[in-house]
Amino acid sequence: MIRVTSFLWGFVAAITLLVWSVTALAQSNVMSVQLGYKVSLGHVDVATTSADWIFGEDTFELSATSRTVGLTDMLRKYRGQIDLIGRVENGRYLPQSLSIAGVSKRRTRQALTMWAPDTGPVTTKREPDLDLEKVFPLSDKHIDGAVDPFSAMLNALNSIAQSGSCTGSERVYDGLRTSELALHDLGTQLLEKDRPFAFEGKTSVCGFVSKPTGGHQRKSRWRKKQPKPEDVLIFVAEVRPDLFLPVRIEAKSFIGTVTARLVMPSLVLEMR
Repeated sequence: MIRVTSFLWGFVAAITLLVWSVTALAQSNVMSVQLGYKVSLGHVDVATTSADWIFGEDTFELSATSRTVGLTDMLRKYRGQIDLIGRVENGRYLPQSLSIAGVSKRRTRQALTMWAPDTGPVTTKREPDLDLEKVFPLSDKHIDGAVDPFSAMLNALNSIAQSGSCTGSERVYDGLRTSELALHDLGTQLLEKDRPFAFEGKTSVCGFVSKPTGGHQRKSRWRKKQPKPEDVLIFVAEVRPDLFLPVRIEAKSFIGTVTARLVMPSLVLEMR
């Protein structure tokens, strides 16, 4: 049986993302956005994820959930929860606290990470502790100065909104793992509506590469080869004036191509 649960958590880090340009944010005190994605392997749905974002003038919050569906849910049930609070300083999204939790048939994992203001320490409470026989140890040099994956991707997508380029890199930490993320410009592409709920239109294509630096499985078939930007493609579109969203993500793996599609009818925006 496919180990979808081990892949799903990392995949959710890329599909519960959204960016609203700084200019548009300045026109409203508070904006809330709801959106959802369906994840499939070929023609089979394997998971769903939903995200609720709240953006203030210089703050943001995220509450997101993910779950397996269908046959995958019967054989490898998984439930995930993410809660993030952050701030915006000088046009950059920075985390203040991140809570992540994942529940499967085999185990439950959760971590709460706090970022002190400026260059203060980063602290994490985990349950259970990392099993260093199964995962690589974490290093302070990879944690210090790192942001969470969601703030990192908001910064990258904000670059698309402002300059049209997604090229950039960030060091990230989610309380359990550290990584170096890089995005690469791969041109534009017109997407066809391959599902009734999917987006159709022009997109910017970004290649996504994640280099693990700590907390990752010592034995994993997901990292047997050197990743390439073409292995994970993020298709970003301006779905509303000044609103840029990942509308599709395609990730190649040894089990085939896993695809996440934005469910367009799930998109709800409110200004307050």
